[in-house]
Amino acid sequence: ESFYDTTKWRRIVEAEEIVCNACKEICLDLREEEMMGLLAEGYAKKAIKEDLDEYEFRNAMYLEHATVNRQTLLDAHRKHGKEVTKEVVKQMLLGKKGEEIDKRYIDKVADIVREKRRVRERMIEKSMRELLRDEEKTKSKKKGKKKKKRKGVSETKEEEKKEGETEEVEKSEEAETSSVEVGGAR
Repeated sequence: ESFYDTTKWRRIVEAEEIVCNACKEICLDLREEEMMGLLAEGYAKKAIKEDLDEYEFRNAMYLEHATVNRQTLLDAHRKHGKEVTKEVVKQMLLGKKGEEIDKRYIDKVADIVREKRRVRERMIEKSMRELLRDEEKTKSKKKGKKKKKRKGVSETKEEEKKEGETEEVEKSEEAETSSVEVGGAR
């Protein structure tokens, strides 16, 4: 009867896809040492499980070995999304201190993931504000340099005008003095 239940098998395939995709992402994010630790822990659990029956294994020292109900996993994926599912699968792989993975546990994980996302978004916003502030400072410094350059150009023009005026005044004074001298010499 269960072989003909295509809905059940579709859910199994969907759950397997979710777990496989989450495992892939987890493995890509892990450093080599973490990956080796994960594989060693999984291998040790598998070796111990082969020697013990299910009851002994569940009550033995490896209480963190847990399975999750397929429907619970599917519901979590639909409700909370890929990030939460990834974290749940990571907890399944790395061990989770003997807690059972149920709806309540998944909700806790979802809260943690949401908080991490908020912190990450705050950090991004803070970085963006700092970048904008630095950019504005750079622009204002450039404008300040341009103004100084413009001031320098205008100052030199003004100085040239003043020098020109001074020269004209001096020439006119010289002309007056020379005419006075000339007139006095008469």
